[in-house]
Amino acid sequence: MAHRNLLYLLSLKELRTRYKKSVLGWAWSLLNPISQMLIFTIIFTYVFGQNPLAGDPSGLKNFPLYFLCGLLPWNFFAITTSTAMGNVQNGAGLIKKVTFPHEHLVFSVVVAQFVTLLIETIILFVALTLAGQTPLVWLPILLVLYGLWALFTTGVALALSAANVFFHDVQYLWSIVSQLLFYATPVIYFIPLIKLDALRNVANYGPTGSFIVAFHDVLYDGRMPSIARVGYLAVLAAFTLAAGAWIFGKLSPRFAEQM
Repeated sequence: MAHRNLLYLLSLKELRTRYKKSVLGWAWSLLNPISQMLIFTIIFTYVFGQNPLAGDPSGLKNFPLYFLCGLLPWNFFAITTSTAMGNVQNGAGLIKKVTFPHEHLVFSVVVAQFVTLLIETIILFVALTLAGQTPLVWLPILLVLYGLWALFTTGVALALSAANVFFHDVQYLWSIVSQLLFYATPVIYFIPLIKLDALRNVANYGPTGSFIVAFHDVLYDGRMPSIARVGYLAVLAAFTLAAGAWIFGKLSPRFAEQM
């Protein structure tokens, strides 16, 4: 019970301090993806002269909404992993003085960022509804996918956070890797437009790409992802979480002496 209360307090602290002393406060969590949407829409539409593909079977043909359907869950992954590394490293004082499950420093970031994702998704649902889509029909499967995405992200965050305590290069390396992953993930482009088979397979079946494809299936296309894809995502999430928890469990007893 004490550990659950600690996790609650750490998560609440993450939510309260994220935009502390900011005039716009939580509005920044919406302004950031909106600004990215505007930038990439201009590049996609006017610089490259591309036309968005229609959702199948929704018929929705709207690049900004396609982009947001992938960007919001991607931001959850990218922000959670990078913030979790800093949270563990900056928690040295707490780790050295108090006995508690160190993984709570990671879980609190996951919880706080997941709440942000849900808030952003509500706004996205409104936009999709105005565009003629019926996203509420797919809410149950979307929540399942969000849950699997959260488990996958938690596993990656645990592994990176533990490794970063011993090798600070991890955080710098991850900033590069995350950028490569972003462009290897179909957030800003449509997979059928990719000409090279190898790149198309990476975007469609890569760890992050496969999740984003599922989110586009549900939100943009208005259809159920294939059972094979959902099964693959479930196995991927479970394996990543188990691997991340194992790595964190092996390294966390030595955190205090390394900090």
